[in-house]
Amino acid sequence: DESAILAGEGPLMKDLVEIADIDFNSVNITSILVIFVIMIFVFKSPTIPVLLIAVIEFAIFVNMSVAFYTNQTLPFVASIIIGTIQLGATIDYAILITNKYITFRKDGKDKKQAIDEALGTSISSIIVSGLCFFGATFGVGVYSQIEMIGSLCSLMARGAIVSTCVVITLLPAFLMLLDKVICKTTLKMSKIK
Repeated sequence: DESAILAGEGPLMKDLVEIADIDFNSVNITSILVIFVIMIFVFKSPTIPVLLIAVIEFAIFVNMSVAFYTNQTLPFVASIIIGTIQLGATIDYAILITNKYITFRKDGKDKKQAIDEALGTSISSIIVSGLCFFGATFGVGVYSQIEMIGSLCSLMARGAIVSTCVVITLLPAFLMLLDKVICKTTLKMSKIK
């Protein structure tokens, strides 16, 4: 019957997921683009924002995949909330290392020295920040009686640890690997060898 209307939990959930999926994609793309544009102005490079966002999106992917492999049931809003919060929180860690790396490269240090010193001077700040974020969200995740809040906070806690590890391990490796490209595409670094 063309005039029939489906009602109940199933059709409502289907409509909600379909509508929310469009919103989730829009929010993800918008948040990535906004951070990308901000970082282009900060670093004066098109390469560095792509690298930083790729590393952080990988950390988000790892965080969300753990939930899949452990058969953890998540609220349907989890991906959008975790994606934006983890991106916003982790970008600071990545910017800290990258900024120091660029400063050391401009000061004449080779790429290995620049990475060693950038990581050495920022690792404690990143670990403390990541552990504080973990501690603030883990406690709520464990003790919350509201399932949605508990699972979101648990995801954020795990995301803090994953992001910290990824930024400390993968980002320096990619900065070294892409050093020539970064130097050629970053303003005032083209003469660095």
